[in-house]
Amino acid sequence: MERLFLECAVRAALIVGATAVVLYTIRVKSATAKHNVWAGVVALMLLLPIWTAWGPKVSLCVLPPLAQGKIERPKSLIEISSTRLVPSTTVDPRLATLCGVYILGLCLFLFRLGLGTVRARRLVRDAVLRDGVLTSSSCAAPVTVGFLQPTVIFPEQWRQWSQAQFDAVTVHESEHVRCRHPLVQWLAVLNRAVFWFHPVAWWLERHLSELAEEACDNVVLARGYDRRAYSEYLIDMARSVKRSGVRLGVAGMTMPGSSLARRIHQIVERSSVPRISRTRMTCACVACAFLSVAVATGTLVHAQPSSSAGREIVQTESRPAAHSAAKYVLGDLKIEGDAPARDGVRERVLKVWKSREYENKQDLADEAGERVRADFQERGYFQVVVQTPSMQPLGLTDGKQSILIIAAFSQGDQFRLRNLAIQNVAPNHALALSTATLREQFHLRDGDLFNMTEIRAGLDRLRQMYVSRGYVDAYAVPETKVDSASHRINITLRITEGPHTP
Repeated sequence: MERLFLECAVRAALIVGATAVVLYTIRVKSATAKHNVWAGVVALMLLLPIWTAWGPKVSLCVLPPLAQGKIERPKSLIEISSTRLVPSTTVDPRLATLCGVYILGLCLFLFRLGLGTVRARRLVRDAVLRDGVLTSSSCAAPVTVGFLQPTVIFPEQWRQWSQAQFDAVTVHESEHVRCRHPLVQWLAVLNRAVFWFHPVAWWLERHLSELAEEACDNVVLARGYDRRAYSEYLIDMARSVKRSGVRLGVAGMTMPGSSLARRIHQIVERSSVPRISRTRMTCACVACAFLSVAVATGTLVHAQPSSSAGREIVQTESRPAAHSAAKYVLGDLKIEGDAPARDGVRERVLKVWKSREYENKQDLADEAGERVRADFQERGYFQVVVQTPSMQPLGLTDGKQSILIIAAFSQGDQFRLRNLAIQNVAPNHALALSTATLREQFHLRDGDLFNMTEIRAGLDRLRQMYVSRGYVDAYAVPETKVDSASHRINITLRITEGPHTP
């Protein structure tokens, strides 16, 4: 969940930034054109969480190669045992708090949006048709509401306007209806509710509202209306809003607001904006779409080391076309370290894994590294550290790409089992099965070399025994105490049996 939040936030910021750069570079000044582009960005942002979670991704190898000598953090016994064999019953408090805060904010903003939508529908329903004009006493200025069927509603004092003012306002509001600005604004408010934590969503909602007003003002001026007279009309409506003391705040509303001073400055001072050519607009849309999709689908990954990458390119160029989808197999294994038993580890790993096929060579390398680690842990070296394996291609054999895996390690000390105790997680409660029977499921005796594989197998057998006796929800949580001085390990299994099913 945290990664989804972070990815969506970063991708949304990059999409908005890339779009702004494209519009600035291509010199798009038309408010209508910019409104259309930013409306597309809002639609993409609404789809971003779904695409990030489940959509296809494209790997971009632009990060520097990882160092081959990077050491992985050793897994402790409790991590290895519990993650593979014990069902998780805990929730990260920080993640739960994060989800709770987000859901609370989402619900509040969605409630606000729903309330505004209901108020808009009620406003249209209660409006009165007089002389062919819909009016409402709730309106202090003309508004266009309704995201599916936009409707223009005038204040009751519209009869006091001059014919020129009424015509200019009608042209302005009709342009809102024609361009479906209320629908775009409703989607922008919905996007703000989904991304309420992101400043970009708030900026988009305000910017789209400003662009919609500017686009409609340009249409009015293009019809030949006087600039100063039109500015006075806007100021007159702003005074009406101020006198009423109430500003109608419903979703999809378009009316003079806090940007009135900027609008009047643009109307009076700015010359008419030339129409953008269809070719330039197409280029802008294509560039914005390409960059937005690239940001939404691209995933940065580390490039392969240069030494091995060069050899792989040679192999690829010399490979016949029929083998472009060759499987990967373990051709050889080189173990670097100071342990005298490393040759035995190599032989055991090759014997089991050499015939296995993989679709991805990285999966092959990871599996080989895990197998080397497991081999040491089966012989008491449970603190062994295996470095990130490196890969070298060995060529094609029977249509399969043979890979040399090089794994370096530090084996650490060898440990033995001191004691394995079994207890009920509930204090002073006896277990349904005797501790002697449960202890027999582990084929390790006190004093034996500590064997991680056998511990896992014993946990599996213990689980199966409980299931066969009707305790399907039973599970065991191992707790370990390591005595580094004596090289001994104590294990305590705390068992939760759960309800019994006959």
